[in-house]
Amino acid sequence: MSHNKIEGNELLDFYGSLLTKHQLNILEDFFVEDLSMGEIADNYGISKAAVSDVIKRSYEQLKEYENKLSLIKKANDIDRIIEKMTNEKIDINLINELKKINRG
Repeated sequence: MSHNKIEGNELLDFYGSLLTKHQLNILEDFFVEDLSMGEIADNYGISKAAVSDVIKRSYEQLKEYENKLSLIKKANDIDRIIEKMTNEKIDINLINELKKINRG
């Protein structure tokens, strides 16, 4: 199973709170802590196949949230605009306001 770790971390940042605690813990162990499926299975007392299934289903669920809500795409678009505004020396107060809106 090949999952993009960077994408997984980003999806978790934006949508992780929508997962169950069990899903979130396993995905954090896999994407953030970079544990192997065997290590995760040992930690939770479940099979590697069960870990693989949770990762696969939860990862797909997170990608579906992004497909529907596009929060990551919108945040990246805003970051790009902020960068352009910074390079063009636009009023720093406006830039800071956008940053605050974009990242909460």
